[in-house]
Amino acid sequence: MPPGIAVLNADTHNIIAPMARKRALVVDDSETILHAVCSLLEHHDVVEIAGRAVNGQQAIDAVPKLWPDLVLLDADMPGMSGVRTALFLSQAHPHLQIVLMSMETGAHFREACARCGASAVIYKPKFLRQLSTLLQRPLRRTRFAVTV
Repeated sequence: MPPGIAVLNADTHNIIAPMARKRALVVDDSETILHAVCSLLEHHDVVEIAGRAVNGQQAIDAVPKLWPDLVLLDADMPGMSGVRTALFLSQAHPHLQIVLMSMETGAHFREACARCGASAVIYKPKFLRQLSTLLQRPLRRTRFAVTV
C-alpha cells in the first residue's frame, strides 16, 4: 500500500491508514557518524533521509528547504553546539522533533537538553538500540527522555 493512501476495509468499514514516514535531517560533524546514522535510517521503514548537514548553521539553513519532521543532531559540534542549534530550531520551527546524539550523560548536560526543545537524547555508544526504540514510539516535545 503506498504511503499516504487510506484504505477502507470493506469487512469492518474501518479506515486503515498507513503510518507516514518521518523525514529526517541528520546532523553530525563526524563524517563517520553521519554515514553510520544515515545507513541505519536507510534500512528503517519509519524514516526517510531528507538531508544531511555537518554543522549547526547548515542544519538551520536546511530545515526551511527540506521541511523534515525529525532532526537527529549531534550535541557536541564545533562552532554552534547541537544544544544551541536545537534551541534555535525548536523556537523557529515548533513542528520539528529534535533528538540529540551525545557521548555526554551528566546532569548539567541533561538539564540543558531538556531546556533546548529536544524530544530526547541518545547516548552514542548505545545509538542503534536507542534509536530503534525511539522510532517505535511517537516523539513529543513535551515529553523529554534521556536514554543512557
